[in-house]
Amino acid sequence: MSEPRVDNPAVAALKVPAFRRYLVGQLPSVTGSWAQVVALSWVVVERDPHALGWVVALQFAPSLLLGPWFGVLVDRHDRKRMLIAAEAGLGGVGIAYAVASASGALDLPLIYVLATVWGLLNALDTPARRALVPMLVPRELSASAGALTGVAMLLGMTAGSAVGAALTGALDPAVAFAVNAATFLVDVLLLWTIRVSPSPQLARAPGQVREGLRYVWRTPTLRTPLLALAVIATFAFSVQVSVPIFVRETLHGGASLLGTAFTSATTGSLLGAAVAAARGEPGPATVPRACLGMAAASAAIVAAPTVPVAVLAMAGVGFSWSILIAAVLAALQTAEPDKTGRVMATLSVVLLGGLAAGGPIAAQVADLAGPRAPFAVGAVAGIAAFVVARERVRRLPVAAAEGPGTSW
Repeated sequence: MSEPRVDNPAVAALKVPAFRRYLVGQLPSVTGSWAQVVALSWVVVERDPHALGWVVALQFAPSLLLGPWFGVLVDRHDRKRMLIAAEAGLGGVGIAYAVASASGALDLPLIYVLATVWGLLNALDTPARRALVPMLVPRELSASAGALTGVAMLLGMTAGSAVGAALTGALDPAVAFAVNAATFLVDVLLLWTIRVSPSPQLARAPGQVREGLRYVWRTPTLRTPLLALAVIATFAFSVQVSVPIFVRETLHGGASLLGTAFTSATTGSLLGAAVAAARGEPGPATVPRACLGMAAASAAIVAAPTVPVAVLAMAGVGFSWSILIAAVLAALQTAEPDKTGRVMATLSVVLLGGLAAGGPIAAQVADLAGPRAPFAVGAVAGIAAFVVARERVRRLPVAAAEGPGTSW
């Protein structure tokens, strides 16, 4: 039977069965993961709100320290098998959280240990996943696949925020952790069934980490968006820390309001991803515009006089973040195929490393200057990232800077 025809370029990658199956596994996995984010955030903030910054740092620091090395591993070995191993390990961490929470043993020291283990596994999972997706579709569909992956991820994040809040508030955080573990099992089973061509395994040689970093740095189309993303990830997108502290200390809300705030941010992200998918290939003006959007939304949270205004502004943060991520991913997917793993590992270093540094920074800023202060820092960071990204646009010829992709 022939495959159904898909004419819309935004969803063209859905013509590929392997990619469709990949998305089916992603959706429950991301839903469970974000339910765990909400549950864990509330467990930590109840014990010590400012410890949340260190938990986030421990989760993402391994990507900063080990990301380039894991990228080389992904380029050297079978990407699907490495992703399956990482996913299975992350499911095991979910089981550990569930058992410890149900038994009353989930104290801060154990949370720090499990957060570190999660971070190590995620440092492998991210480049393996990012490098696998282009192998599932023809090269001309890679932009569509990247955008659809973002949409699936944000659908899961939006649903997971609501599920996590409901399970944590009505039942127990242990239930949210157990649900997350189960969704990883589903994803692993589906990944095993996907048929994919052999990975372009790189022969072992000295200096491959440095080679990958040099390649990114000497390629302006890769370097500039990554620099802008580094500023935003470190100083403007600290929602896993800034939002729970803001909800508890300024809005005086509980787990339900925290879930609402996260759901607003992820709904905005979902809308941003849908816009990115519908618009197709982003132009060079997209990154600076997304940075300005982040600055405006962060400033709106600082000035928000009521809970609804603050929650709505969080949707603006999520929207701008998704537009930025989609544009950066589109740029990175133009990398040479044998360097994809290392390029995506560099993305992990910038993105997750920025979040690792940004978590403690946001917690400390909130402690010194109040719960709204991290968002003020985010507004300034958005403007700074705009300046960084805008420099490349100014250097482009007029025809390139005003090309068909720059409308968004």
